[in-house]
Order: sequence, then C-alpha cells, then structure tokens
Amino acid sequence: MEQEKWINSILNSTDGITQVTPNDLLFSKIQNKIKEQNVVSNKWIWIAAASFAVLFSLNFKVIFSESKKSNNDTEMLASSIYNSNQLY
Repeated sequence: MEQEKWINSILNSTDGITQVTPNDLLFSKIQNKIKEQNVVSNKWIWIAAASFAVLFSLNFKVIFSESKKSNNDTEMLASSIYNSNQLY
C-alpha cells in the first residue's frame, strides 16, 4: 500500500509544471545555422568516386598479376626440388 502511494506520488510529480515557451526567433536561428554549413559540390563527389574506382581497379590488377607469378614460381621450385614422388 505504501509502495503504491510512493509510485503515484512520483507519477503525479509533474502535474504542477508549466510548459516552457521557446524564444520566438529560435526557429529562424536554427534555420540560419543549417544554411550556413558548407555543402560539397557534386563535382567533388564524382572526382572522389572516380579516384576510388581507379584505386580499386589498380589493386585488383596487382593482386591477380602477383598471384599468377607466385604460382608459376612455386611450381618451378617444386618441380626442381622433387624429382620423384617418394616422400621417404
């Protein structure tokens, strides 16, 4: 019973609070701050996208050209070391 009274008193503690009214110019100040922020032009976005595409394609080409060379080198090394298939 006492616990319910305590819960109700907590829930009803905001009954006497009056609502705060904001400053009349607050909305216009916020809008002006948003308009003042720098915007990146589409030109720079396309330049960045193109540079990422070039870097990705170069990395892709380097990775696959190196893997072909390393396979050939490994095969040549293995064939020169192992003259027979006997392990012991």
